[in-house]
Amino acid sequence: MNILGLAEFQKMFQGALTNLGNKKEIVNKLNVFPVPDGDTGSNMFLTLKTAVDEAKKRNPKDLKEFGKAICEGALIGGRGNSGVLLSQILKGFFDSIDGKEEITIPEFAEALTEGSKTAYKAVIKPVEGTILTVMSAIAKKAMLLRFKENDFVHLLEELYKESEIVLKRTPELLPVLKEAGVVDSGGQGLVFIVEGMLKGLKGELTFEKTFEEEIEEMDKATLGGKLEFKYDTVLLSSAKDLDPGKLQEELSKFGDSIVVAKAGDLTKIHIHSNEPYEVMRYVMQFGDLKEARIENMQEEQEEFLQKNNEEIVQGIKKPFCIIAVSQGEGFDKIFLSLGVDFIVSGGQTMNPSINDIYSAIQKCKKDEVVILPNNSNIILAAKEAAKLTKNKKVVVLESKNMVQAVPVILSFNPEETFEENINRAKEILKEIHSFAITYSVRDTTFKGLNVKKGDILGAMDGEIVIKGQDPDKVLLELLRMNKEMVKDYEVMGIYYGKNVNKEHAEEIAKKIEEMFPDLEIDVTYGGQPFYYYLVSLE
Repeated sequence: MNILGLAEFQKMFQGALTNLGNKKEIVNKLNVFPVPDGDTGSNMFLTLKTAVDEAKKRNPKDLKEFGKAICEGALIGGRGNSGVLLSQILKGFFDSIDGKEEITIPEFAEALTEGSKTAYKAVIKPVEGTILTVMSAIAKKAMLLRFKENDFVHLLEELYKESEIVLKRTPELLPVLKEAGVVDSGGQGLVFIVEGMLKGLKGELTFEKTFEEEIEEMDKATLGGKLEFKYDTVLLSSAKDLDPGKLQEELSKFGDSIVVAKAGDLTKIHIHSNEPYEVMRYVMQFGDLKEARIENMQEEQEEFLQKNNEEIVQGIKKPFCIIAVSQGEGFDKIFLSLGVDFIVSGGQTMNPSINDIYSAIQKCKKDEVVILPNNSNIILAAKEAAKLTKNKKVVVLESKNMVQAVPVILSFNPEETFEENINRAKEILKEIHSFAITYSVRDTTFKGLNVKKGDILGAMDGEIVIKGQDPDKVLLELLRMNKEMVKDYEVMGIYYGKNVNKEHAEEIAKKIEEMFPDLEIDVTYGGQPFYYYLVSLE
């Protein structure tokens, strides 16, 4: 086989989707940081699934239409850094072969090269030892073989072998991977995609309905009109000896459309509910969650939030639109009260897609828009959404957590120009320090710290620096370690999470006041899952 046409590409992409779907949990477990955020596999899978679904929906008549559908689907569905980079790889690839009905091996190799170049361009500071490195190696291998190979199956076999070899080298290129004892998660996802393309082309994969596809029809049937249960929730639990039938019965008190299915040693749960975090809390009593995805099925979500915003907002209206990514009912209310125009739900374990952010931008009635992604894994998706916007000026302020966003929003001055507000906000982001208290989801070693599953972790400015067994003690010790720095600030904001009550949070605040009597401390309910406390210094 020395030519690829539409039929072959359809087989390859369906194979890639099926293979990645079957193995995405392997990718998720490769997360370097032991915090609840191992979602690279899910992000890449959902990005690719949106692309393949778009191609199926359009029923393309030729390769040009297929490529256009794949690229547009991947672009709107891109989630997390890995998913966005995958969308850029696909864009560069199909742009290179645009207009061709069939492609040869040399053309395929050149397209892979363009895919690699486009992905590198999407990142300001490319890091080797990541998905970029694996893609670059695949492209270079294809270029070396482009005039030697005359069979696509054999070429893909060679590219798959090369991708595995380079993946094993990623820990040597990125020390943090070596210390944690893992290969790069995005690179592993790409290896599975290449493997799936090969199997799809050879006809070795049987395309069974995935768990996601099985519930898709159920979800579609519930949409339209007012929903009794608004949130679509999918969980993956590692709890052993869960009885699917009993669990399904117990979950009925939270909502409907319940599906519980075994997936190897894991259990997948699907439910429509108005209390997704209560569902998560209930399931977590049986064991750890490996994945959590929550989506608002009601299309009127933004209108609902805007209505609440009109009731809550007391401050001065800004001359530009503000969009904030938020996770936790407390933070939703905080952002709305500060004048945020639109909330995009998402954060740890559930990164919003490019389209989620782009849709919020389009709902803005002003010509200038500020986006606060509030998570390092969402910044790239926000920037791609901004690039897609042609009718507005959009600036992405690179906030990496929600507590960073609060002083930024408070700094906005309606009497000043958009540029003046943006410049001041960037300076504030440089000055803010933040602390986070969470827990470990697995055993690992990170920067000399031996971490066990279940340990309480203390992080400063996104870097894990301390572990312990009690959230309060870890927070207090973290502050003691940075005592001289904390003394230089005037205000501390403590945002307590879903699993911490108000009285307990106020008690820890009193202990901090004893340590820092000159510090003004504000205690606020954030409602964030996964993090006991998020703390800011201003």
